[in-house]
Amino acid sequence: MISTLPVLTVVIFGFLWFLTVRLARMGKIDSTQKRWMAQLFVVLLIWGCVVATLSISGVFTTEWFVRSFPGYWLPFIPVVIALTLITFVAPLRDGIRTLVDETPDHWLTGIHLLRMLAIGTLVKASAGIFPVKFALYIGIPDLIFGLSAIPITLLILRGRMHDNLLILWNLVGAFVILMPLLGLMHILMREILFTELFVFPMVLAPTLVVPTLVMMNLMVVWRLFEIKLIHRD
Repeated sequence: MISTLPVLTVVIFGFLWFLTVRLARMGKIDSTQKRWMAQLFVVLLIWGCVVATLSISGVFTTEWFVRSFPGYWLPFIPVVIALTLITFVAPLRDGIRTLVDETPDHWLTGIHLLRMLAIGTLVKASAGIFPVKFALYIGIPDLIFGLSAIPITLLILRGRMHDNLLILWNLVGAFVILMPLLGLMHILMREILFTELFVFPMVLAPTLVVPTLVMMNLMVVWRLFEIKLIHRD
């Protein structure tokens, strides 16, 4: 079956780069901030290339890899990379703040419409070529969240969205992925077709595309909470 994951990867990182260039042209970020943001995106894409190479070479289907419980740690590598850089590099941290502040809210919610493509996992599961429980516990919630981006985006466009609701919605977007990964992975890894998650190009979903979308949820939550704390003081 044809996979949209390589295209999704290009769309998501193309979107992030577009936002960065837009901020630079508006004079909202300086050259140092732009450079660090670009470097973050490049590092994540390099990680994606490493994952793709290892998957194509067959490493991810070896017995030792499967026994390492990859579902518990592999999806979090890009998150650790991003959080480490954001924590220790002030220009990058400030650039991310500006990205959230200066990007229209409906753009930051509209990008999650891409998560409706999780329907592909349901189609593959029904065809018997993808783990059913993974599709049920992660694919369906992700699909529903993607659908919810439609009314949320429309509410923003109509000026009827409160920051508290936006925070809650983005938290839900993160938790529909994080909760199954952290709480149900021991069940999901028992499925016969579990290794299909790590076959290219499917491997791009749990190791790059989904973690990046979840991080986009969390960066909005982080910034909105930060603004609330500043205003409270």
